[in-house]
Amino acid sequence: MSKDILIWVSLLIILSNIYLLGTSRLGAMIRGIAFQGILLSVLPLLLPNAEMHNIHIMILCLLSVLVKGYFIPNFLDKIIKNVKVKRELSPYVGYFSSVMFGLIVSYSSFYLLKKMPFFALVVSPIHASTAMASVLIGTFLIASRKNVLAQIIGFLVFENAGFILGISVASSQPLFIEIGILFDLLAGVVIMGTTMKFIHLHFKTLSVHSLERLNK
Repeated sequence: MSKDILIWVSLLIILSNIYLLGTSRLGAMIRGIAFQGILLSVLPLLLPNAEMHNIHIMILCLLSVLVKGYFIPNFLDKIIKNVKVKRELSPYVGYFSSVMFGLIVSYSSFYLLKKMPFFALVVSPIHASTAMASVLIGTFLIASRKNVLAQIIGFLVFENAGFILGISVASSQPLFIEIGILFDLLAGVVIMGTTMKFIHLHFKTLSVHSLERLNK
């Protein structure tokens, strides 16, 4: 039963990645990453030996919901309301091409991991496949978007991949490592968000092209 739920949760995480690739609305991207954060908070409960570390897992789930599903999205939402920028108008790569990239990468991640010799050593291959797809999609978002906020979303997708991969091998490492990473992530996003506000205040735009003026 838990494996069936894991498959559906992993599928929803992949679909949320595709959604992030296909939308130009920054508010929608924030809601998408919040939804993904809530999905991630469920993953620790789907570990094969989840009952062995019940208290640790419940703490990790609660913190994941608060940090990934509430605090970070709300912080980013307040920033875009202050700077009054609603859309990514002209990314380096178009949205249709981005979605196609996401679909190909997601399929390839699940297919290729089955062919790798270390496949059987991973506690949860589904976790690992989802993480691999998220790493590539997060990196693509960072590289293909001009808007600073969209790049921050890409960074969050990339970090979520690390969280997923950490959960997939959680039976061999303390879950408190993941809890520490959550607080590091929160601090990092606050710093990036504050920097984004200063960029908009100085250049009146959130495009990374504005940073090229610093060299002139």
